[in-house]
Amino acid sequence: MVATADPPRDATARGARWLAGPTTPLACAALTLAVSLVGIRTPSLWLDEAATISMTTRSYGDMLRVFPHLDLVHALYYLLMKPWVAVFGTGALSLRLPSVLAMAAAAAGVAVVGRRCLGPTAGLAAGLVWAVAPQTSRWAQEARSYAMTAAVAVLATYLLVRALDRDERRPWRWFAAYSPAVALLGLLHLHGILLLAAHGMTLLVTRPKAGAWLRWLVSAAAAATPPVVLALAAQDQKSQVKWLPRPSWDVAWTQLQFLAGDRALVAPVVALALLGVVASVRGRASLPHRTATLPAVALPWAVVPTALLLLASGLGDPVFYYRYTTYCLPSVALLAGAGLAGIPAFVRHPAARATLVVAAAAALVGPSIRVHDYIRRQDSRPDDMLAAADAVRAHARPGDAVVYLAGSVRWSAAAYPDVFGRLRDLGMRTDPVADASLKGRDLLPRELPPRLARVDRVWLMDHRSLQPHKPVIVRREGAVWSAGPWRQAGIWTYRGGRLVLLERTGPYRSSR
Repeated sequence: MVATADPPRDATARGARWLAGPTTPLACAALTLAVSLVGIRTPSLWLDEAATISMTTRSYGDMLRVFPHLDLVHALYYLLMKPWVAVFGTGALSLRLPSVLAMAAAAAGVAVVGRRCLGPTAGLAAGLVWAVAPQTSRWAQEARSYAMTAAVAVLATYLLVRALDRDERRPWRWFAAYSPAVALLGLLHLHGILLLAAHGMTLLVTRPKAGAWLRWLVSAAAAATPPVVLALAAQDQKSQVKWLPRPSWDVAWTQLQFLAGDRALVAPVVALALLGVVASVRGRASLPHRTATLPAVALPWAVVPTALLLLASGLGDPVFYYRYTTYCLPSVALLAGAGLAGIPAFVRHPAARATLVVAAAAALVGPSIRVHDYIRRQDSRPDDMLAAADAVRAHARPGDAVVYLAGSVRWSAAAYPDVFGRLRDLGMRTDPVADASLKGRDLLPRELPPRLARVDRVWLMDHRSLQPHKPVIVRREGAVWSAGPWRQAGIWTYRGGRLVLLERTGPYRSSR
């Protein structure tokens, strides 16, 4: 018997079953995982990630002593990361891997949300857009809470979509899960609680029955309570964000570029998002049982949190920074994916349809390649502490000392504790753990020379955050030189700072 090909309708049916099955979200998650892992070790760990290392390598008791006066808003992230660090260590790959896994989980969730709101093809397209988006890789390669907020926001949105489904007989089950998901999002990052405002707008647009409104309001109130308590407790720590900029057109433009992925991606992403809105409205009839359309879910998610943060920053103290809205990025993938999936509905000719889809995909992927390359280079990070660590690793000797010109330099050096921990920190009065801080406490400049009197080699280290002509910095550096005579055995300038190695050339003679 000669084998024959399956009829085209069978192939189409198999394709539909594949798109509607679990393979699609898993494939999107796998692609996200693969893309995000490329070059993950190359950029150095930097100041923010050094805070993660410093906090998670302490005991729980020592960690909890910090939160009453510092980093309370990041407490949950540190508590979640501590057991991970205890098992896998503080290397760049191990420290950033939880963020990679979170972004992979978000990819699967984006595909599922897109499928429920518009259909299998839109779900696949949205998941693929998320997988190859530059911002996905950027925050997957950061040992902070941003990737986790994206994953939890996707989960909360999926639960809401399920709860609003007209065919759902027990919506309260989904709302019961929705409430802790939103609370978790707000505890991971306080700004995440604004997803509730976006979801409220979704309900206004979809106009569900009164019962759904009541269940959502109860769930939202329960979800908001823990983050609100956290926000009130952290009021005294507002000085940590005093550097945030005032709202301006430049800030708004930067935010648009952030959501799109890059300046070159703004036009194609906005065009596809608009096309996705139109395609979603036209495709509504094919999903009559759904309550929440894709635009009703994704547009408020993309716009409302940013608008509220900018408004609050204009009326009071600045609270907005682009990376604080990482949890809004999945909405852009949903809209762009809907646009890609909707192209065939506007073009009848198969060849023209295929050409347009390929051209649209190329408009996204082409500029993204350059951005992907950039975020995997060292100049995409403010600090190159790896270069400093490499210099110390290559040239340090047993007994070497180090003097950090300020506590922020010590904090930065915590990015590579296995290297800088070998040096004797002679400028420190109280270490960060005992001080319940990230910087510790320094000796006064006049106390340094006696400490350095019997030291033959000392490393002097500064940081980009220091003002070189600030009197205390000048006095501190002068105090080190006065403990000589020294010769400069090496100078290493790197992104974010400078290292100088001094070797003694004679006995120390006190000026007193």
